[in-house]
Amino acid sequence: MRYRPTLKPSIIDLSFRVQAGMKVGIVGRTGSGKSSILQTLFRLIDPYQGTIYIDGTDITQIGLHKLRQNISFIPQAPFLIQGTIRENLDPFVEHKDDRIQQVLKEVQLWEFV
Repeated sequence: MRYRPTLKPSIIDLSFRVQAGMKVGIVGRTGSGKSSILQTLFRLIDPYQGTIYIDGTDITQIGLHKLRQNISFIPQAPFLIQGTIRENLDPFVEHKDDRIQQVLKEVQLWEFV
């Protein structure tokens, strides 16, 4: 991955496997490539070499909406988008209210909502 064709690559020879259902944290010092990895995974920047596979599928062959809907990240600094709490929790309107309430209760946040 590189930010411009005239620049040196920001990510070189990165290779890792994540088993299905696992959650992964990317940590490192400032400038170590954390944001570059995320930008590439979310296809904000396409890789100029190599291939990224998710479940055996090249991510450049998946529609952006489908790709981004099926992976997520938790930023270090929390933020909310403009809108309701419900819109922040379920931006694609995929779940019914009772499911959202159930999850909020499970994580002990329902009383705050």
